[in-house]
Amino acid sequence: MWDWKIPLMCLILIIQPKQLEVGRIRTKIMHQLRAVTPLSILAKKLDCLAIDCERGNFDVQFRNELETCRNLASGLDPYLEMLSTPEDPCLKRLSVETKKFDWSDSDDPALVRGLEAEMLSGHVEGQFLKMLVEVSGAKKILEVGVFSGYSAVAMAKGLPEDGKIVACELDARAARFAKEQFLKNALDNKVDLRVGPAIKTLRELAEHGMKFDLMFVDADKQNYENYVKLALDENLLSIGGIFVIDNTLLQGEVYLEEGEKSTPGKAISSFNKYLARENRVEQVIIPLRDGVTFAKRTT
Repeated sequence: MWDWKIPLMCLILIIQPKQLEVGRIRTKIMHQLRAVTPLSILAKKLDCLAIDCERGNFDVQFRNELETCRNLASGLDPYLEMLSTPEDPCLKRLSVETKKFDWSDSDDPALVRGLEAEMLSGHVEGQFLKMLVEVSGAKKILEVGVFSGYSAVAMAKGLPEDGKIVACELDARAARFAKEQFLKNALDNKVDLRVGPAIKTLRELAEHGMKFDLMFVDADKQNYENYVKLALDENLLSIGGIFVIDNTLLQGEVYLEEGEKSTPGKAISSFNKYLARENRVEQVIIPLRDGVTFAKRTT
C-alpha cells in the first residue's frame, strides 16, 4: 500500500507560511480559468492540500486527494508511451545499450563530465522527432549534441533516401558509442559525425556555405544562445527552416524563483527569454518530456 505520510511530511516541511502565500497568489493568477490540464489540476490540488496542511486537516479526503496528485504526476509519461506508435526495435535496443553503458565521470580531457543515461531522448520524443522530419520534408539536418545517438537515429529514420544529418558531439566516448549505433543500423551513410567543440564545427560548416532545413540542439545549456545566434547570423538554417531545442523546461527550473535554479537552469531561462525576443523566428515551447522548443526561422 502506498504510504501517504511520506509526501505529506514533505509538504509540511517544504511549504512555509511565506511560500504558501506566494503559492496562493500564483494560483489566483494562473487559475482564473478552471484548471483543465494535468499539471494545472495537480497544481491546484497541491495548493489546496498545502492549506489543509497549515490547518492540520488530515482526514480521509486529504489522503485521497494526495493520492490523486500522485497519480496525476506519475501517470502522464507512461500514458504517452503506451499510446504512441511503438518504439522502433533498433531504438529500443539503443536505449537498452545506453542504460547499460558506463557513463561515469573521467579525468580524460576528451570526455565530458556529467553524462548519464537519463540524457537519452527516449521513445516519445524520438517518435516526435522522426515524424517532424517526415512532415516537414527536411533533407538536411544539423544536430548539436549527439550523446548515444538516439535522436540522430530517430531523425534518420524519417529522412528520405537522399537525406543527411551532420551531427556534432564533443565527448569522444559518446561519439564512439553513437558511431557504433549508426553502423549497426546501416545509417553511417546518412549521419556525418563531427567530433569536437560544436561552435568550431558550426563555423566550419558556415564557411563552406552549408545550409540546413532543421537544426536539433541538445547540448551544453550555456551555449544554446550561441548556437542559435550563429545559425541565424551565418545562415546555417534556411529561411523557413526549423529549430528544435531540447530541455527548454529544464526539470521545471525555468519557472521557479531565481534562487531555486541551478546553473543550467539559469542558462536555459536566459535562453528562453532571448528566443522570445529574437525577431527572426516564431516559436512555441511544447511540454514534451523536459520541454521542447519548436521555432521556425521567418527572416
